[in-house]
Amino acid sequence: MYKTKYSSYSLARTFKRACSLVGLSAALTALSHTALASCTYTIDNEWNTGFVANITIKNDTAAAINNWSVNWSYSANRVTSSWNATLSGSNPYAASGVSWNSNIPVGQSISFGVQGDKNGAPVERPSVSGAACSGGVTSSVASSSVRSSAVSTSRSVVSSSSSSSSSYSAPANNFAQNGGVESALTNWSTTAGTPTRVTDVKHSGSASVLISGRTANWHGLTFNVGSLVSGSQYDVGVWVKLAPGAPDSVIQLTAKRQDDSDSSTYNEYTQVAVVTATSSEWRFLQGTYTQSGTVFQHFIIESTDTTVSYYADDFSIVGQVPASSTSSSRSSSSTGTTAKKFIGNITTNGAVRSDFATYWNQITPENEGKWGSVEATRGVYNWTALDRIYAYARQNNIQMKAHTFVWGSQYPSWINNLSPSEQAKAIEDWIRNFCTRYPDVKYIDVVNEAIPGHAPAAYAQRAFGDNWIIKSFQLARQYCPNATLILNDYNVLSWDTDKFIALAKPVIAAGVVDALGEQAHGLEGFSAATVSSNLNKVAALGLPIYITEYDVAKTDDQAQLQIFQQQFPVFYNHPSVKGITIWGYVYGATWVTGSGLIQSNGTPRPAMTWLLNNYIKK
Repeated sequence: MYKTKYSSYSLARTFKRACSLVGLSAALTALSHTALASCTYTIDNEWNTGFVANITIKNDTAAAINNWSVNWSYSANRVTSSWNATLSGSNPYAASGVSWNSNIPVGQSISFGVQGDKNGAPVERPSVSGAACSGGVTSSVASSSVRSSAVSTSRSVVSSSSSSSSSYSAPANNFAQNGGVESALTNWSTTAGTPTRVTDVKHSGSASVLISGRTANWHGLTFNVGSLVSGSQYDVGVWVKLAPGAPDSVIQLTAKRQDDSDSSTYNEYTQVAVVTATSSEWRFLQGTYTQSGTVFQHFIIESTDTTVSYYADDFSIVGQVPASSTSSSRSSSSTGTTAKKFIGNITTNGAVRSDFATYWNQITPENEGKWGSVEATRGVYNWTALDRIYAYARQNNIQMKAHTFVWGSQYPSWINNLSPSEQAKAIEDWIRNFCTRYPDVKYIDVVNEAIPGHAPAAYAQRAFGDNWIIKSFQLARQYCPNATLILNDYNVLSWDTDKFIALAKPVIAAGVVDALGEQAHGLEGFSAATVSSNLNKVAALGLPIYITEYDVAKTDDQAQLQIFQQQFPVFYNHPSVKGITIWGYVYGATWVTGSGLIQSNGTPRPAMTWLLNNYIKK
């Protein structure tokens, strides 16, 4: 229920919402005519100088679209990179499909992304044209993930998503409980009106929820997802359909935080997505929400029509589950929302291949995220590559791991010329700036290869003294409070197991580290029994473990396959291991010669086929 201020100020609230919805209605009048648009251009992320956009082509025709191509142009903005498409031209731009997405079956859609420079102008939303767009109306709408510099109290539209197909399914890490209305009305309720579980109309499963008896536009269904983590972004979706005979109406998905002490503003409400719903088909309402401010309360599914009745089904939410009170349980919960472990990989020659998300559900920049790559000149940051990886991860619902904050290799050489106090400031600036730009990063290799004789960061030791590892983690926790912080090193599973344990114990005792990272290069000559024994020694420290850099450097296909079959199950089946990152997958483009898993044309080697059949697509 709404707290007292909404009873006392119901007239003011209705007036205020009505004023905002006048503009909303006008915007959606145009939007309703583009609900089935073939081509849409959305802004997925925006910052002072640049942007990331997503272009979607939906085949609403009666025949498959083969070898699609589209065109668009800007007044001032310019494209700097793209993915999942072949880009040509330099304003106007043209894009065509790559091998795996050049054909679009009936009722299906494909998307590709571009990153651009604003060139001192506002972000633009151009129309998309071309033969692929002839089957519908070209549309240009704003995406829900654009972060405004100021929150509007009028709750202006910030997103729109519509789909009449059932091609979308909730991701495996969806943590909405009873989103499909299979267990009575658990977690479903209303702000006002009557909710009813019905079985004759449903998007999937055996039931949906119907709201009836509405008498105001703010009367809507609510769904309780529990607590959300401040600063984290969530992908939220729900399918909606109007009751029989209802005229097309606007349905909104709204995030509601607990009321604050200011009864004259309604900043506790955040518009997540908008769709024009019909009584003839299910439409998908989807957007992103970033939690901030007061404690999260619930999501609301409401309509601008004050009396329309409508159904909802298959509510889903993906993002970070709230942490528990202890360090080890916090790390367990923050590693994911499902028991299935991630199998990730790295970028290829500084880029994300278009097939990455086909195989992997976690991404680590190989060299692009190392300090020396980002800040080669003090105070001059080159975020271009990381922006592209970060955007790709968010668009494909995969997690990104930062690699690495503090390391005695590939750091900017200018730091060696600074005084200890200036070195300390530079390290803090680097960590703060990274966390500010990428607040949703899931995992971070905070300190890398600190075992004496490996590559400890001498500059950090000069800056912070003997407790430099602990201090580095404290800074990471201060500026990236929601990330899983990892102490990472190599040879942990071979020769230096005891050295790593000795290094890790005081850091663990300080309560600053969430998980342990075990690089796994050079294990070709070690038996599965030896690897398992050393893994168990590290697991006895009581923290979650990530296999951060695994590869099998064998040019002989069968030899590589045999080692994978022996060693990979040791990692995947171990209860302490929460995820595995393979260090490169394209043959001829990996750090260690012979360790690739597919040819550059996409043909898998036997080890990759085995992974696909037994783990990746299991």
